[in-house]
Amino acid sequence: MKKRTTIRIITFLSAALVTAGVFAVKNTKKAGALELYAKASTQRAFDELVTSVGELSNALEKSQYLTDPALASSLCTQIFGRAMTAQTALGALPYASQELEQTASFVAKVGDYAGTLARTVGRNGGYSDGERRDLQSLAQTAGVMKLNLQDMQSRVTAGELTLEDVYRNTDGAQGGEGQPPLAGTAFQTIEQEFPELPTLIYDGPFSESLTHKKALYLEGKDLVSQEDAQKKAAKFLGGDGESLKPAGECGGDVPCWAFTGYVNGGEYTVQVTKQGGEIWDVICARSVGSQNYSVRQGLAMAEDFIGRWGVKDLEESYHTVSGGVLQVNFQHSQDGVRCYPDLIKVGVALDNGALMTYDAQGYICAHTDRDIPAAAVSEQDARARVAESLTVKDHAMAIIPSQGGEERYCHEFLCQNEAGEHYLLYVNALTGDEEKLLILLEDETGTLTV
Repeated sequence: MKKRTTIRIITFLSAALVTAGVFAVKNTKKAGALELYAKASTQRAFDELVTSVGELSNALEKSQYLTDPALASSLCTQIFGRAMTAQTALGALPYASQELEQTASFVAKVGDYAGTLARTVGRNGGYSDGERRDLQSLAQTAGVMKLNLQDMQSRVTAGELTLEDVYRNTDGAQGGEGQPPLAGTAFQTIEQEFPELPTLIYDGPFSESLTHKKALYLEGKDLVSQEDAQKKAAKFLGGDGESLKPAGECGGDVPCWAFTGYVNGGEYTVQVTKQGGEIWDVICARSVGSQNYSVRQGLAMAEDFIGRWGVKDLEESYHTVSGGVLQVNFQHSQDGVRCYPDLIKVGVALDNGALMTYDAQGYICAHTDRDIPAAAVSEQDARARVAESLTVKDHAMAIIPSQGGEERYCHEFLCQNEAGEHYLLYVNALTGDEEKLLILLEDETGTLTV
């Protein structure tokens, strides 16, 4: 090899090594900066959690002793805000869900409960005795949380504890050799010693009243055997008794028999309630081909399907099209009143008109012969609650579900703004309070409510 060539090779290699070294230094600095940023973010989230839980505890303690409804409502709003801040901080901490499960659950329940009280305490003239007892129990639990978190914060400040990601240690019990324990371990200790939460019965999604659902439609009906349920499921799909096979049992509040099988070219899973032998839900697993039926034809098929199975007094509320499947929502109607909790959802494939989904859970759980009271608030008085910027296009009476699963008898107003957008406003027919406002999202695929 010539001397000049050797020199060139050595020069190129030296340059490559220098370049690689420069990149290595840059990447090391970048990784170090990212690690510092992650640590700072974790520290900031933890400090925010400690502060917000402390403020939450203080506000809950004050709430027990207020008698003025307006001031009590304002404080409940503050509690809701502190809970939301604590939830955000919890979501930013790099710990596994088991380290924060009960803490996160408590914060979410407190926030929702306080939000509900903020809306009702003024209307009711103050707290009820039960609500005051709930606030006292929540305040005690929040006080324990505050002290535990403040103790953790002191240990972190003193260097006795590190906030590094718990995943850096596979057993989650200690930090590296010679290092302080990880905060995930301290959170695990707090979770294990977490006080028992009070039972909250209120109109909200975390109410204990929602823990166990009752199937009103099944009350008084006899139990059915697995064989009879299998025959009914097959008949429901238009197949014979051998088309579906048992696939086990489903527990929960409404126990069901499960069946699977191929019927009319689709692989179906069907659940049938053990009590009453009612079809709980149906799902078909197959790819939907090109559309051969219009939406109008699909709606007629869905209505025909409902009619063939003897479910009476249902009317379509809304429908959408997605992935070649027309999804139609049917709600029950009693004496001209729309009963939205009594819901059945039917999915029809627009390629061959076959049933794709059927969901009667809402109907089975909620349907009963209701004793609907006379409206204490007239349509005219309820209409006065509609904003001046909205024009009422239609009116009906309706029963709607609240967040806590309770039912509200309402005036339903279909409204339109100046831009042509539609809304549904619900005014309580017994109290005159505004219960809910929904936006109607309408396009070529159908209508959704948000």
